[in-house]
Amino acid sequence: MTEMVQRISSRTRRGEKTRGLRPTAARTLESVFNMLQGEIAERTVLDLFAGTGAFGIIALKKEASLAVFADSSREAQRQIRKALAQYHLEERAIVFHEDAFHFLNRVSKDGRTYDIIFADPPYDLYSIQKVAGAILDAGVLAPGGVLVFEHSKFEAPPELDGLTLRRSRVFGDTTISIWDRI
Repeated sequence: MTEMVQRISSRTRRGEKTRGLRPTAARTLESVFNMLQGEIAERTVLDLFAGTGAFGIIALKKEASLAVFADSSREAQRQIRKALAQYHLEERAIVFHEDAFHFLNRVSKDGRTYDIIFADPPYDLYSIQKVAGAILDAGVLAPGGVLVFEHSKFEAPPELDGLTLRRSRVFGDTTISIWDRI
């Protein structure tokens, strides 16, 4: 897996290709997928605040049945579509150029749920509580689902109604927190 993650991470970290985006480090990505070992195949994934789309793309490479990407940046949408084409993953992916909160509001109305939700909002704009609250209010995390949240190490993972904190791990200035839906 290390080689695949390094390839995807290095592809999405090139400065000229990631203007305004904050790619997740390869070490962090690898650790997240190690923590989710055996939980990805045949599951539906939402990559919220998708940025370069690394979480969703790796999930697809690990046999997720569907990955949905939502990000308000046109650059993010372009990068994600390019990476999906490079890895021949377009048929199992849907990319939305849409604000995460609008996306959640819209999909909550059609009853769509996701088995695994990756959320990586801009640290300085949105708290875990605000984003996780919107996810839970929208009802898009499937029963038995997993919420993976990338956030600042300066923000402690809160208690979230209906979710149990499985693990929280710090990587430099970043923390990855994983909750399971009860």
